[in-house]
Amino acid sequence: MKKILMSMMVVMLLFMAACTPAPVEEEPIEEPIEENPDEVSFNERMSFLEDNNFELEIKITDHQDLDDTIVMMYFDGTTIQYVDGSYEAYYDISAEQAKLYEKKGDTFEVKNMNFNQSGLLFYGFEFDMFSKINVDQFVLKQNQYENLDSFIALGDGITDINNLAVYFNEANLDRIVFDIHVGEVIYLVTLTIKEVGQVNLVLPV
Repeated sequence: MKKILMSMMVVMLLFMAACTPAPVEEEPIEEPIEENPDEVSFNERMSFLEDNNFELEIKITDHQDLDDTIVMMYFDGTTIQYVDGSYEAYYDISAEQAKLYEKKGDTFEVKNMNFNQSGLLFYGFEFDMFSKINVDQFVLKQNQYENLDSFIALGDGITDINNLAVYFNEANLDRIVFDIHVGEVIYLVTLTIKEVGQVNLVLPV
């Protein structure tokens, strides 16, 4: 289980560079197109990701024994904190060379780390990738699972992802739920967004 959690953490950290949207180039003025209200609502409730300030609870449930493992991640712009029981680490991705601050006893050991600039799992979600169940629930279309191949490839032993659904509250994305297959074992993964805009992180000295 520890390996699964750590591999998921690495995947998320490797993909953090998608936080900053690319500049929009000016295009010729076109006739306005009537907007889909469901798409507008979906996009508005995903827009909080542009500020990259929130808590993320990662809960992994073993379907066989219903045992839960929970770790927390905190995002504040280019600073990230990861907490798993007594293990604590910070990541500074503000410069081209990212740094890892890993807690060792009462101090933090600092070292350089590499990461690829790609897209965090849910930063790449777009309205057209999903089928609407109701105004607050959408499920990933079957033909979109191939977009998760990079997530699977970087996971330690993860062979498949199924049943991915996203749930919204009135303001923003609330949680993402999906199954992962690791060998013969199936785990339920729940990513819960909390405290949007309320995280204030300071790197250890």
